[in-house]
Amino acid sequence: MLQLKNLGLSCANERWFRPPVWNSILHDINLKVQAGELVALVGGSGEGKSLLLQTILGLLPSTMRSSGQILMDDCIIDAAQQQTLRGNTLGYIPQSVSALNPLIRTGKQIQRAAKLSGKTPSDETIYQQLQRYNLPERLLEQYPLSLSGGMAKRILVSCATLSQARFILADEVTAWLDSHHAEILLNHLKNLCNQGRGILWITHDLHLAANFADRIAVLHQGTIKEVIHSCVLRHGGGSAWLQSLWQALPEQHFTHTPEPLYHAASA
Repeated sequence: MLQLKNLGLSCANERWFRPPVWNSILHDINLKVQAGELVALVGGSGEGKSLLLQTILGLLPSTMRSSGQILMDDCIIDAAQQQTLRGNTLGYIPQSVSALNPLIRTGKQIQRAAKLSGKTPSDETIYQQLQRYNLPERLLEQYPLSLSGGMAKRILVSCATLSQARFILADEVTAWLDSHHAEILLNHLKNLCNQGRGILWITHDLHLAANFADRIAVLHQGTIKEVIHSCVLRHGGGSAWLQSLWQALPEQHFTHTPEPLYHAASA
């Protein structure tokens, strides 16, 4: 289990010849991600969602500092352990497609990411992964700059999902993707959860979160306001504020069909 306990994040406001003033960005973050569970962290732009993932990974710049505890299997992990866990126990799918090295062919980058995690996938395994995401094999010999944004995003996902990571921190994995490819990718992530992995997924899309995540955590004004099972949200549960966001989605007015209530009871 990956757990965040009273986690906080502050940013330094530098001043000439005086100590910096630390401004709070996140505070009192409490969240658990179990093995086999897909948890969606939903929030608006600028809420600090990506910074939260970087805090877990120990990738914050020197102008930021964190407080609270990060636990793995009920054991507190420190900065040295974060570095050790990064890439093998904790996988990361960054939001920006510029995370791919423009000077290395995509095939080499996938192999290197898997090898750093302790796994050496065969060429056949990599080909199968590309086919799963509707990517042609020729991309392995191409450089990232020749890829579309959606292709590059799926390559980044491949780097993480081919690793040995027990927990995957996925930042806006459906960005750059149309709805068809987004659903293919999310269904694969669900399959990974069924195999025992845990996934913390950052997204703006409440509709996708409600349809694919097991639980949804809502980040607002620097803290987690609510954690709710997706089936409960779909059947009118949660706070009035969250339900107002849910009902305001275009899918609710035009394409969404409520599930039978007996499904909610069995869930």
